[in-house]
Amino acid sequence: MPRYRTLKENIRILPDSDVELINVPVPEFADGDPADIVHDFHIRLTAYLDLVLNKCYVIPLNTSVVMPPRNFLELIINIKAGTYLPQSYLIHEQMIVTDRIENVDQLGFFISRLCRGKDTFKLQRREFPDGIQKREAAECHKIRHFENNFVVETTICEQ
Repeated sequence: MPRYRTLKENIRILPDSDVELINVPVPEFADGDPADIVHDFHIRLTAYLDLVLNKCYVIPLNTSVVMPPRNFLELIINIKAGTYLPQSYLIHEQMIVTDRIENVDQLGFFISRLCRGKDTFKLQRREFPDGIQKREAAECHKIRHFENNFVVETTICEQ
């Protein structure tokens, strides 16, 4: 019988501010980092605070994956009520650390509060061309989080 892995999160949705605050505690399985995540739909940015590294990473909000706060709240209510079970698939996205952000105050209230006093960097989505990929020896960390009716595994790599 297959062993199912459980993903636990603490989610706070602020529909009036158009913000989702997600805390991913230390996962049951060893290959993921605990994190705090902010999706700010007003300024269209996402921030990941890797709690192991104590580093903050910021990227434009991926609205094709992340549900808006009101829709996400409705999904969570339906899951808790047992009227909907999320799909059991995993979306992989890989990010590359690019520039350092010196002034987090320009990132809006929620993200600046999350990242203040932390080393903060911009992220860029890594695009893979079709065909065979050359394996790199980059330092990468994974954060698994529930964003929609599926789980997203975000891999953050430093070049």
